[in-house]
Amino acid sequence: MEKLANWITPLTLGALVGLYEILHGLFYVLYGTPDQKRDYPLEIVLGLPILALCLVVHWVIRRLTQSATGTIWIIESILVGLIIYGFYRS
Repeated sequence: MEKLANWITPLTLGALVGLYEILHGLFYVLYGTPDQKRDYPLEIVLGLPILALCLVVHWVIRRLTQSATGTIWIIESILVGLIIYGFYRS
């Protein structure tokens, strides 16, 4: 159970959001109307850095904390909370 909690963290869930954006944009680029084919590549472009940044920061935190699950969850929860707070304040 701890191994699963070590991999499913707030930042890996953020990486899944980035992956969803990429796949959603790709679907509409391939199968959408002409307007959608014009607008949805932006989702792909924005999903790539979200996915990459979340995975890299998760990897760095895992290395710094030496895979201590509780510490990883606390640090990542604080980071994600600050990001959400900043998003809603802007």
